[in-house]
Amino acid sequence: MWGEQLRMALESLRANKFRSLLTMLGIIIGSSTLVTVLSLGNALQGQVFERFIDLGTRRIAILPGDRDALGARITSGYGLLSIKDFEALNKMTARHSDIFRTIVPEVAIQVRARAGTVEVGSLVVGTGKGYQEVQSVPIEYGRFFTNAEEQDSARVAVLGGLIVEDLFGEGEENKARAIGQTIVINGQSLTVVGVIKAAGGPFSSDQRILVPASTARLRIAGNQDLPGRGLQMSSILIGLRTEGTVTQAEELIKATLRDARNLPPEAIDDFRLNSPTQALGILNGINSAITGFIAIVAGISLVVGGIGIMNIMLVAVTERTREIGVRKALGATDRDVLGQFVIEAATISLIGSMIGIGFAVTLVLLVAAAAGLGMILSIPAVIISIVFALGIGIGFGYYPAKRAALLLPIEALRYE
Repeated sequence: MWGEQLRMALESLRANKFRSLLTMLGIIIGSSTLVTVLSLGNALQGQVFERFIDLGTRRIAILPGDRDALGARITSGYGLLSIKDFEALNKMTARHSDIFRTIVPEVAIQVRARAGTVEVGSLVVGTGKGYQEVQSVPIEYGRFFTNAEEQDSARVAVLGGLIVEDLFGEGEENKARAIGQTIVINGQSLTVVGVIKAAGGPFSSDQRILVPASTARLRIAGNQDLPGRGLQMSSILIGLRTEGTVTQAEELIKATLRDARNLPPEAIDDFRLNSPTQALGILNGINSAITGFIAIVAGISLVVGGIGIMNIMLVAVTERTREIGVRKALGATDRDVLGQFVIEAATISLIGSMIGIGFAVTLVLLVAAAAGLGMILSIPAVIISIVFALGIGIGFGYYPAKRAALLLPIEALRYE
């Protein structure tokens, strides 16, 4: 019975091809928009997440406290990070090696760097060898400095992908030639031992010059010690085993620093914690909101398409009143007539959805090929589109079908 009703529905569509196509238009637009937007939205989220993975999402940065924070203690050196804080955190990471991977300092100094007759402004960051594990620092040429060079305050430097171009010129040959060359910072000569591959973005090391922390302290910055607390640090970076331990890690870091600084329970934290996963969450939230909004618009288009289906089916019922009377006179039940028109409406909606999905797949593949993203079609979006369109067809086709089913045979046969 269902097969016969489906065959009749397809014959009706073939008999009125142009009208059927116009009826499907809203469903086609809605389905194609829904699949395209959700697929590209998911791809964008994936790209953002991969970018943040490259920049090091498995890390937490400890920063100095905000002096303007409500309740901040107005004391000398308030909130500044020191070697004592680093030592306390270093012991904590050793005790919880299942959560933390490594810890490194950051001593940042704004400088003028010179190579030959070229001089540019840059940011020198004194850190440790573990910096490569915490941040994404892919070495394109040369190497990173070693633990021995850090202990000896060696005159070595690793240049960011853009700063090396500023000092030695653009092009791969100039980057490679920079290895072994000398740069001068604050009157100190440093040998370039490595060049970082340019990554782009606000969190990259492209415009930085990395040196051992001891070199930054003793040879470039001079005395940056805080009274009674040792070397002042711009930040402290702690690498995590997995992204899933961020909350637990933050609680341990806060407890350790509050204890090391003898903060009373009522005092606010005189330090700040930051991780790229927070920014990632915000970006994904914004992207999800935009994607959701456009998906709602696509859903509205599907509903409008459903209204079109209902209108056309009402016209079809009126046009085929005598046919309905003949079928009922020959023994068709109300249920048979209801099923016929519901299946016809569902078929229109389903075919429209398939056409829309076809357009969406073509568009998504073209975008993927142009952007080099690979296959980014969202299968859940396709399933949602089909199910939603089918529901729209059945829902909006039920009323015309019910009207057809309730027609009395004698009145239907009299209809002109």
